[in-house]
Amino acid sequence: MKSFAILGLLLLLLTTGMQGYAQNFDVPKNYVLKTRDDYAKYEPDIIKTADWLQQTPWKAQPQKTEEANQFLLKWAKGTPAVTIRLVEAVMNLSDRNPQLGFVFMAAFSKYVLEHKEDRDPNNANIVAVRAVVKKYSAEPAHKPDEDIDHLIVLDTKGELNDWVISTFSMEER
Repeated sequence: MKSFAILGLLLLLLTTGMQGYAQNFDVPKNYVLKTRDDYAKYEPDIIKTADWLQQTPWKAQPQKTEEANQFLLKWAKGTPAVTIRLVEAVMNLSDRNPQLGFVFMAAFSKYVLEHKEDRDPNNANIVAVRAVVKKYSAEPAHKPDEDIDHLIVLDTKGELNDWVISTFSMEER
């Protein structure tokens, strides 16, 4: 009985902590993205945006989600710090659930910003695809998607990283 009480308390704390984090995130307002310094100034906000998009259910705060997506998109389109290649595989993973395209961009950007010494795009792609799979699995409002279901199977077999490397390198040719 004691272990159930501890487990229940732990789950309550985790849930409350995640809700508290989600509520404390503010999408930047009146941001200016013109110079290299402008983009660099918002790097911490991009990392927070990535975390928030990953943790917040799509239907919880639709207006804020749209603002976060637009901020991320505008930043990603112009930043010199991160180059995201939206190859066909990414488009296929987000065709049924477009929000997953933003999850991919956010997770990719976060990885690159937190690992500036790592110049291997495979690592950022692996992290971003794993974020998409995790979000899809956790998101109650997702539409069924055979492409992502396939990735879940590959992940359980330990083959997801190989799929990402193979798929993304083939599309770069």
